[in-house]
Amino acid sequence: MAENKDGTEKTEEATVKRLQDAREKGQVSKSQDVTTAGILLIGGLVVFALGKTMFVKLRGFFSSAFSTAGQFDFTDANISLYLLSLIKMLAELLLPVFFAIMILVLITEISQVGLKIATKKWSEPETWMKPFKLLSGLKRVFFSTRSLFELAKGSAKILVLGGVAFFVIKKNLEKMIGVVELPFIKVAQTMADVGFEILTKVGGLYILIATADFFWQRWKFKQDMKMTKQEVKDEGKQMEGDQQVKAKLRAMGRSMIRKKMIAGVANADVVITNPTHFAVAISYKQGEHSAPIVVAKGVDFLALKIREVANENNVTIVEDPPLARTLYKLVEVEQEIPEVLFKAVAQVLAYVFQLKAGSFASYSKSDIDENELNVT
Repeated sequence: MAENKDGTEKTEEATVKRLQDAREKGQVSKSQDVTTAGILLIGGLVVFALGKTMFVKLRGFFSSAFSTAGQFDFTDANISLYLLSLIKMLAELLLPVFFAIMILVLITEISQVGLKIATKKWSEPETWMKPFKLLSGLKRVFFSTRSLFELAKGSAKILVLGGVAFFVIKKNLEKMIGVVELPFIKVAQTMADVGFEILTKVGGLYILIATADFFWQRWKFKQDMKMTKQEVKDEGKQMEGDQQVKAKLRAMGRSMIRKKMIAGVANADVVITNPTHFAVAISYKQGEHSAPIVVAKGVDFLALKIREVANENNVTIVEDPPLARTLYKLVEVEQEIPEVLFKAVAQVLAYVFQLKAGSFASYSKSDIDENELNVT
C-alpha cells in the first residue's frame, strides 16, 4: 500500500481536485513505450512503404552526379546549385518520414492523456530550480526504487527484443552471407526483406510490451495519487475556505453595486414605486440619453432605501404599481427602457417636469397589460 514520506498510509482514492492539480503540473498516467512502439512499428512501415521511391531518387541523383563528375565546372554558382539540389533531394526523402513520425507521436501522446497544456509545470518556481538540484537529482536517478525498477525493465526489454532480432538474423544468416555474389539490386532486396522481418517481429512484440506497460503505468499512477485521510480532510477544508472567500467577494461586489446604484438615485428624475415592494429610479437627460435609463431598482428593503434617498434629495416619487413591476422585471440597471414602455414612462416624466416647472399637473396610473408583456 502507498505511503507518505512520514509513513502514513495512503488509503483514499484521489479526489477530482488532486487529479486536476496533478494534470496541470504534467503528472499524468502515460507509457513512453506506447509512443516508442508506435514509432518503431508504424514509423518503420512508413519507411519501408516509401523505400522504393527513396531508392529510385537516390539512384537517380548519384547516377547523375557520377556521370557528370568529369565535366563538372567547380564555380561558386555551380557548387551552390549542386548543394541546393542535394538539399532538395534529402528534403523530399526525409520530410515525409519526419512528418509521419511527428503525427504519430502526437496521436500516441494525445490518445493516452488527452490534449491539455500543463500550465503549472512551467509556472511554479520549483520547476525552474529542478535543473540546479543536481545532487538530489542524481540520488533519485541512482538510488530510488522506481529508477532501479525502470533500469531492470529497460534491460529486460533490450534482452527480449535483441533476442528476437538475433534469432531472425541467425535464421537468415546464410541468405545474408550469400548476397556478396548477387547484383546490387538483389542485395538491397534481400537486406530489405530481412530488415522488414526484424521490424515486424520486434515491433509486434514491442506492442505487447507497450500494452502491458500502459496498464502498469495506469495502476502505478492511481496508487501514487492516493491520499491519506488527513489529506482528504485538509483538501475539504481548503475548498470550503475557498468557497467562503468567493462568497465574501461576491457579497462585496454586490454591496459595491448597491452603493453605486443608491448614489445614482440622487441624480434621478423620478422614482416609480409599487408603492412599497418595488422601486425603480429613472433618469433622462435630453441630449445625453437617447431614451430614459434605469439608474437604480430594488425590491422590499432596497426599495425602501431608494425611496429614502429620493426623499432626501427631493426626487419626485410616483406611485404606479403596474409600471414599477414591469420596469423592475424587464429592465436592468443602466439600461435604456424598451420601446414598448416609452409611452408610459414619457407620461411619468411629463408629469414630473410639469411639477418642477410649477405648473398644475395630474397623473393617472399607466394602463399596462403585464401578461401581454410576459411579466410574471
